Amino acid sequence: MKNNSLLLLLPLIMLSACNLANHGTFTTQTFKSSDEPLVHLGLVSGESCQTSVLYFIPYENSASTHFAIDDAKGKIEGTVILTDIAIDDEYRFELGYSVQCIKVTATAYGVK
Repeated sequence: MKNNSLLLLLPLIMLSACNLANHGTFTTQTFKSSDEPLVHLGLVSGESCQTSVLYFIPYENSASTHFAIDDAKGKIEGTVILTDIAIDDEYRFELGYSVQCIKVTATAYGVK
C-alpha cells in the first residue's frame, strides 16, 4: 500500500513544478514615427495573474507578459508606447492555493 501512495503522489509533485505562465518578453510597438511629438506621461505598472487551486490546478487564464503590458498601457490615458520595461515574476503560496503573477513596470509616452 505504501508504494501505491507514492505512485499517486509522484504525478502531483511533478504537476506542482509546472510553470504555466506565458513569458513572451515583447511589446507590440517600440517606435512610433509621427509628426506629433510624444510626451513623457510617467511611470506605469501592470500585472497579469493566475490562481492555482490546491497549488496545481490552474484557474482562469495563465499569467501573460502580453496582458501585463496591456494593463500597464491602460493606466494613463493617451499612452502610445512604453519604454524602459522591466518584467518580473512573483509566486505566492497561500493556504490551499497559489498565485503566479507577471509584473511590468515601464515609462509611458504618449499624447495629452
